[in-house]
Amino acid sequence: MDNFDEYRRLTNAQNWRAISAMNQVVHDTFGTRKELKALPDYLELDEVVFAFTSGLMHQTVTSNASDMGVNTWLAVLTNERFLFLDAALLSGAIDTQSVRHDRVSAVSASQGWMFGKIIIDLGARLITIDNCTKDSVKAMASLANKWLRQSATHKVDPAPKANANDPLDLLERLARLKTQGTLTEQEFQAAKAKILAKL
Repeated sequence: MDNFDEYRRLTNAQNWRAISAMNQVVHDTFGTRKELKALPDYLELDEVVFAFTSGLMHQTVTSNASDMGVNTWLAVLTNERFLFLDAALLSGAIDTQSVRHDRVSAVSASQGWMFGKIIIDLGARLITIDNCTKDSVKAMASLANKWLRQSATHKVDPAPKANANDPLDLLERLARLKTQGTLTEQEFQAAKAKILAKL
């Protein structure tokens, strides 16, 4: 991820305004001041914030009993997951949801005339955050898809295969065969001499 170290530095400094500026997004705290203040308490050790947006999400099973209908949530993209926070109106209680990146199929942004929305596709269901600022959803979707691509590439990259003709690999396999009792000392020495003669 471009500027990963800078995102880490700003996360450690809890400088959310500077993260918005890095993403070329107007820093908007409307309806989520309490959530932004509480955010550091919900980040894991060494977790790095890339982007965030605030918008409306329907009540979920994790919502406070006093919450009804649609609430304003803070959606945060980190290097580990999507984190959603909703502070209760009259108390210090915080509802949270967390979705690890390996569960996410795709992230899309939709921009309307005044607002935007971000849709996180989990395959079996969609998480939709609506009435967000247009620039924030565009930045979050772009960064999320970039990070998901990079994460998938690192997981898929296979370890280099051992070269069947590499003398060191052949000697190691030969030694294992001798240790297992498959080769006698005489057979081992003869095969070893052949390999060394090719060097």
